[in-house]
Formats: sequence, C-alpha cells, structure tokens
Amino acid sequence: MKSCSQNTAKGKKVFIQTYGCQMNEYDTDKMFEVLRHENYFHTDSQEDADLIILNTCSIREKAEHKVYSELGRLRDLKTANPELKIGVGGCVAQQEGEAILRRDSNVDFVFGTDNLFELPRMLRKVHKGEKITKTQRYDRQKVRNFIPEYTYQKLQHSGIKAHLTITKGCNNYCSFCVVPVTRGLEVSREPDQIIAEAERLVSTGTREICLLGQNVNSYKANGVDFVELLQRLDKLDGLQRLRFTSPHPKDFHEKLADAIASLPSLCEQLHLPLQSGSDRVLRRMRRWYTMETYYQKVAMLRERLPNATLSTDLIVGFPGETDEEFEMTIEAVRKIRFDLIYSFKYSPRPGTRAANYPGHLSESVKSERLKILLEIQEKIVREKFQALVGTEQEVLIEGNHHRKANTAAGRTRGNHPVFIKNSTKKAGDLMTVLITKANQNSLEAVPSSAIYSPGI
Repeated sequence: MKSCSQNTAKGKKVFIQTYGCQMNEYDTDKMFEVLRHENYFHTDSQEDADLIILNTCSIREKAEHKVYSELGRLRDLKTANPELKIGVGGCVAQQEGEAILRRDSNVDFVFGTDNLFELPRMLRKVHKGEKITKTQRYDRQKVRNFIPEYTYQKLQHSGIKAHLTITKGCNNYCSFCVVPVTRGLEVSREPDQIIAEAERLVSTGTREICLLGQNVNSYKANGVDFVELLQRLDKLDGLQRLRFTSPHPKDFHEKLADAIASLPSLCEQLHLPLQSGSDRVLRRMRRWYTMETYYQKVAMLRERLPNATLSTDLIVGFPGETDEEFEMTIEAVRKIRFDLIYSFKYSPRPGTRAANYPGHLSESVKSERLKILLEIQEKIVREKFQALVGTEQEVLIEGNHHRKANTAAGRTRGNHPVFIKNSTKKAGDLMTVLITKANQNSLEAVPSSAIYSPGI
C-alpha cells in the first residue's frame, strides 16, 4: 500500500491504496501528482479521505480478490459519508470495466491503465452525479510521451530511491500473463523525456533510480536502444545508482552484459525471469528460450561479474507440469543458485491462453511444490549471505533503523539489505562497510575505514 499524509487547511484529501507491482506504485505516484494540481492532498487515513482510489493488480488471482474484499469494507465509510468518492483503477479496472460498477454500487468511477491522467475530467463528472467507466486504449504507435510532462515539473522530494517507467505494455503474450490484456502492447517513452524526469528526480534528492517496464531491454525510441539509454542516464551528475526491472532473457545480450559490467552507476545485479526449468513447459508458456540458452545468459553475466547478484521469477504448477518437469526447475535453482526468487503458484487469468490449457493441477499439488522450492531456496540464500560475512560492501544509506539507535539501514550494490551499527550517516550517503553477521533476510555490518563522500 502506498500513501502519504500532508496537513492542509484547504483542498480535499485523497487516499490511494496500491496493489501489485512496482509499475503500479509508479502509477500511484503519478496519480498523486495529477491530483495535486486539482487541490487534492495525501492522507494516510481512509476515514479522513474525500476520495479513495484502489490502484489494482490482476497478475495473481489473490490480488484481484483483495480488491473486491476492500470494496466491501469501504461500504461502511460510504454509508457514513455519502460525499465520499470511490474509484477503481489499474489492471483489474482495465480488465473488468463497467462490471465493477454493476458489482458494487458504492464505486463512483472505474478507469484503465491508459486513463489515469484523465482523473481531473472524470472527477468533475463524478461530482455532478455521473458514474464513469474509462478504459480507452491509446494508439501505441502514436503515443510515445504517455506520461504528461506536467506531472513531474514540480516534483516534491521523491526519496532516496525512485522508480521511473520507460516502457508500457508488452508484446510477448506469454501464455500465463495478463499484461498485454490489461496494459496493452509495448510502447517506449521518448528518451529525452526519460532523461528529463531522471534529472528532476536527482534534483530533489533521489540517489538511486530503478527503470521499470514489462520488458525493459526491448526499449527503443527515436533510434535509442536500452543500452544507449543506460549510458545516457549513467552520465547524470548526482545519480549514484541505476537499476532496472524486468528484462526478458530472449533480449539479454552481450552489449547489455558489458554495460552492467562497465557503467559506474549501473549496479551489479540482474533480475532475469526464468519461470520454469523445463523446455516443454517454457514452450507452452511462450517464453521463446530454452534452458540451454538461459544458462548461456547467466554465464554471460557471471563471466564479466562473478559476484553479481541474480534474481528470478518462477511459477510452479503450470498446467500439465509433471513431477519430472518440476524437478527440472529444482535442478535449475540448485545449479544457478539465485540470490533471490519470486515464486508463485500458477493462477489462471482471464484472457490468457494457459487458462484454457488442459491439465490444471490441484491446489494441494501446487502448494506442496511451492513449499519444496522455497525450502531449497532458503538454504541457498543462507549460504550466500554467510559467504558475504567478512567482505567489504558499498552501501547506500536509506535511513535509520526503525528500532535501534545509531544504526543505519541501507542496501549493497547487489541489493542486499544491511543494518550498520554505530553509524550516524544520513539517508543518501554512500559508505563502505564490513559485513559482520548474516541473518535470515538481512546482513549486519560496521563502518569500514574507507568512507565515500555522498556528493550531496
């Protein structure tokens, strides 16, 4: 959930609840920017809000159920305050459209993933008593600047870390994925607009930017490809770290591997979704690579950066997945030794090919396979964390520990969470630390003798 609070004597208050991925979090930030121009101010309290927006996700079935459960809980607020306006945006809204209004009469408006910048116009109609559904798609070939410039011209302090969307939608049509249905086909933003937004983020205190897209490494606009965009961003004064997510293995090549190894701000970390260790399952998923080529991609990175961290996505229980094919996924996890995995039980989504595949597995089988996978991965992570004890790591300080005094919290370039004892460094500082202890999900450290200047 993403929301902020700000006291104001004038204007109205908006609460936005965000479900799902980093792309949705970014869209929520843009909603706040749009609404600020309409004299709406953030609140952390639903009870205090004049406007509540649910920014929804439909990648997983459970996330969709959460949205409808939350709408049920909001009915009491609407009864107590009939002037409260409730909107549903994001992927579930794009997918379900007007059906949401029919299902819940307390919802005043529904808007799709292409329509968040039309919030002011929609709200004016809502305040006149209209019920609004806006899920119009824009022509992907004509719309490069799909984020209006006014939404980031007057950025407030955006935090030490920030997300920046460079592409929207996807052309891959993986058989399990609803993104092309909910976010449309892929379009890349103009490079100059991306650079301008990054410059504004850095000017307000951002030190780390993570580029977002369903398939960032297929970015191309005005003759600029993804690597050239990274090279341009790397030159920005004041930007200390650059990350991106998610690339597609089929588009990961030597030029990008060289960029990760050579660009100073680009962190030695890669998220490379695998999804399954079985070639047959990968074909049915429409992933367009084999395990042999995936292993080659991993080798390409590790030849250049042996200590780079590698994370992935995995789906267990895909329709028709046999015991032997699940074991192939386990074999891949043991062989590659990912630093982090995001693992999910297969969930059929409306409008996807896999939803109509034969051989859907029972919930108990999927749960058991997920349990086995997580236990193996937890052992690998413990071993990898333990191997970092005694090493020096560069850490970007993100703030203070929420409980311990004189303890700073931050992350390594490999994206490991670290707590640094006896440190009074402020957020945004870079420092070298000595890793002293490995916990289950984090590392502990003390300051090293070499302290980097934050350059702030």
